[in-house]
Amino acid sequence: MGAAPVVRILVGVAGRSLSVMVGMVAGARDAFDERFRDTETGWQPLALGVSGGAIGAVAAATGMRREQLRKLAVEHPESMVMGKRNFGSMLRNRVLYPHARVHDLARAIAGDRTFADFRLSDPTDPTASSLLIPVYSARFGNLLLPRDLPKLGRTDMPLVEALVAATRIPGMLPAAAGLDDVYDGGCEYRVPHEVFAPHPSVILDLYGPEPHDSRGGLLFPLLGSGLPAVRHRPRPFRDPRLRESTIFAGMPYGSALGAPSADAGELFDRGYEIAVRWLRARSPEQIRSLTAAVPTS
Repeated sequence: MGAAPVVRILVGVAGRSLSVMVGMVAGARDAFDERFRDTETGWQPLALGVSGGAIGAVAAATGMRREQLRKLAVEHPESMVMGKRNFGSMLRNRVLYPHARVHDLARAIAGDRTFADFRLSDPTDPTASSLLIPVYSARFGNLLLPRDLPKLGRTDMPLVEALVAATRIPGMLPAAAGLDDVYDGGCEYRVPHEVFAPHPSVILDLYGPEPHDSRGGLLFPLLGSGLPAVRHRPRPFRDPRLRESTIFAGMPYGSALGAPSADAGELFDRGYEIAVRWLRARSPEQIRSLTAAVPTS
């Protein structure tokens, strides 16, 4: 029996459009299941998630099914997860949504799992995990978990803590316990496709190829304690090869910062159909170009 093909999936920033992105993850998984249904070995996902996309990456890595994910999206709508705005808290603590319930959503997705549950034994791969989550440290800059856990004084970490830290948009959400200077991985590293190089990957992106750069990081010193200004937050879609392997949802850039325009179930279904249509439109040769050999576990 041959080795199972592995699909490396980069789940992009999601913001308040998390239901769309989780739907895209579910659609991608189901479409790959269709393509590899008749093989002896099936396929293996390796997932990396940025910002809210980290929640989608956990869903991809754990194999959660469409029904489970849609139910979670409906039971944890954006309005409940974010809570109410508090401008007094913003002035006092630099946290606009002090009672956000990201922890509850993270627990519903990840349970009691830690990064150790996704460890791989591949000496050629410095990431050595089937689940990767970037975060941004005011002290160290970009970190990739679990590889860089020692910089945070950890040998392992519950995924619930990692997800709360990874989705902590400066000025918006409170910190994870003991991770006061750790923020959203999209602060600078918005589409870290290099992590998977030289292997191919599938990228899920809420927007379109443009803009190629974002300047919102200039405000970070006003929003997060100890954060430097980040002048450039590049999006790498000038590269035609990356555009060809990216599933774009086509939302207006920045729209994920606003309140969703539809209920969570509808948004989930929209994301699901986008991913399924994209993958079903690819030939077997195009699908094979997105896969590589699976590491030994």
